Amino acid sequence: MYLMIFVFLLEVLFAFLPTYIGIMTTLIAKLFFTVTDEEMNSREEIKALKEEQAQLSITDEFVRYAKLQRQVDKLMLQIKEKGSERKQHVYYLRLAVTAGIYVLHAALVIAMMFMYSDTPLMSLDPSWVSPLTSLVAFPTGISGAVGLGCWLLVSYSVIYRVKSVAGL
Repeated sequence: MYLMIFVFLLEVLFAFLPTYIGIMTTLIAKLFFTVTDEEMNSREEIKALKEEQAQLSITDEFVRYAKLQRQVDKLMLQIKEKGSERKQHVYYLRLAVTAGIYVLHAALVIAMMFMYSDTPLMSLDPSWVSPLTSLVAFPTGISGAVGLGCWLLVSYSVIYRVKSVAGL
């Protein structure tokens, strides 16, 4: 009975975990992909250049204004390149976390199938599941037993239906 509850809760966890991948990757990305000091200096330099540019008259000092604008554009391009590189790293991190969750889930299910292949989770009267006895008992093969494979399918079906009804 405890194994049934454990398996059901494990399936609930893995059913709702993909919903929070964005939050998890954002937290991880904040730890590993921070804004560098070079980027911060470039942003400060852009602010200073724009302030200097705002004090100039475009018509009177056009050459100096254009030169400042080219410097601002160059720095902005560098910042955008670093930002897109960081976004790409976050995207790959999100893919890795997503794949990791699904691989972990599959590995746990396979491990449980091997560990509990001969252990019935619950014993029922064989007449209750008469036409489907071998399917319900999979992988135990014991008549009237509810096997792990059947329980995983039932758990997943219930969770999927609840999620669809609740709009999650």
